[in-house]
Amino acid sequence: MRVVAAALVVLAAVGSTLAANGSESPDSRTRGPVLHGDVDGDGRLDLTVVEQRAPRTCRFRLVVRTDDGYLTAPVRPEICQSKPSEVYSGPDPHVDVLADVDGRTGLEIVVQLGHGAHTEFADIWAVRNGRLRRFSGPEPQISYGGSVGTGSRVVDCARRPGVVLMSTLIYQTPSRIVRVWYRTSELRFQRIRTRSIPWRATKSPTYQEFSDPQPFPTCAKARAPR
Repeated sequence: MRVVAAALVVLAAVGSTLAANGSESPDSRTRGPVLHGDVDGDGRLDLTVVEQRAPRTCRFRLVVRTDDGYLTAPVRPEICQSKPSEVYSGPDPHVDVLADVDGRTGLEIVVQLGHGAHTEFADIWAVRNGRLRRFSGPEPQISYGGSVGTGSRVVDCARRPGVVLMSTLIYQTPSRIVRVWYRTSELRFQRIRTRSIPWRATKSPTYQEFSDPQPFPTCAKARAPR
């Protein structure tokens, strides 16, 4: 009970401070849990959450509370146009993971934007020079999930710092695993290597990136509950 009460206090504190600053409407609310982690690189925990500015609207923003104040940035998921009903009734968008994606000081913020029947979609954000910055590239930047018969897609940090590995198990004949490595530099994913490996569709992948939970199973420092 004390844990639940503490979580409610945190949520109220985030919303109350924003309201006091005149930066939200009375109808605003948080989407998903508040995740705790050092995203600005000062060695202290920050609070990170997505806020919906008013009910039944597609006005969202990412909010980070640091020791120096609040950082905010608008989040405009494409599902606002393609699946607006999911925005009103579902959990997305929300902060899904805080992970050490690019090897720099400060965790990156994975914002889940939407989902299909078996797959989730997300963008990645970081704090740079006191501002929230989205990694460049089209939305969504990463996807993860899948099912038997459709294949699966996963994403994780590679063993080398600052390198991300995105892999796909493809069930089409011949079935195979395609592993793609990306260097993260200046808020960009730069492809550096691709490897295609024959794989029996009935055999579970043994590579680290196929671990659960997704995304970033080996380098996530905070994660929204499933």
